[in-house]
Amino acid sequence: MNKPFKSILGLAFAAFLLASCGSEQKPAAEAATEEAKEMSAEDLAQADEMIQNMPSPIEMAILVKHAGGEYNAKLLNDVKKLDSYVTQGKKTINMGVYSSDVGYTSLYKQTQETVFYLNNVRKLSDDIGLSDAFGQSMFDRVESNIENRDSLLQILSASYDVANQYLKENNRMNTSVLMIGGGWIESMYLAANLGTNGGRPADIISLRILEQEKVLAKIVIAMKMVDDDPLVAEFATKLEELSHALVASEIRVGEGDEATVDAAKMEKVYVLVDKIRAWAVA
Repeated sequence: MNKPFKSILGLAFAAFLLASCGSEQKPAAEAATEEAKEMSAEDLAQADEMIQNMPSPIEMAILVKHAGGEYNAKLLNDVKKLDSYVTQGKKTINMGVYSSDVGYTSLYKQTQETVFYLNNVRKLSDDIGLSDAFGQSMFDRVESNIENRDSLLQILSASYDVANQYLKENNRMNTSVLMIGGGWIESMYLAANLGTNGGRPADIISLRILEQEKVLAKIVIAMKMVDDDPLVAEFATKLEELSHALVASEIRVGEGDEATVDAAKMEKVYVLVDKIRAWAVA
């Protein structure tokens, strides 16, 4: 992607400032399905550009950090589960998951945990053929900057961009969407459990989660362009259900600074996020 690394504060809000959903809007999943049907092979370039413009797991972790909440190691995917991922598909999804966890731990300056999760990212990148992006030189730079949070995040974000570019050039769109989907659902899971003792977050964070609807719609569209990959299709189906929940009628109450959320309807969103994330890391 080779995009410049934005400021930390800018990244925190970039994914959320895509435009909020309204009660009269067509459900994102429905729109995504219709658009995917209309796409042909000639639209792959557009899909590539779409994927490249999505926030990386590192950027999403920045978003979570600035949304508020205390560090909670219990929310992270256990590093010891790495060996349980034996298929390429599950390894790819959890490459995204662990990448988000790297961002989360580094933002909270949990140095030892960051090293543990980076080791998992290193192993998975080798397994799924992304050593060029997450090679030894990158990890050497990471080790040299492990105490410098901003530099560390810049290195990780740039490496993720290189990985996506490599996948594009090698026609591995299925790998790209699985990795992006894994990183996105992990970030949403962290945000959905930012409250005290892992409880639900405040309304201001819930409203920002709702604004992820457009990002989710793009992920679903991209997934639906992948043929003959049952895991991608299964992931897309699960995310479509979540997309419907995100745009539920009257889930947002009020406008502007006075806006809140309907707690019961928002809980349905959170339950789906938890459910999909549990499937992703199983």
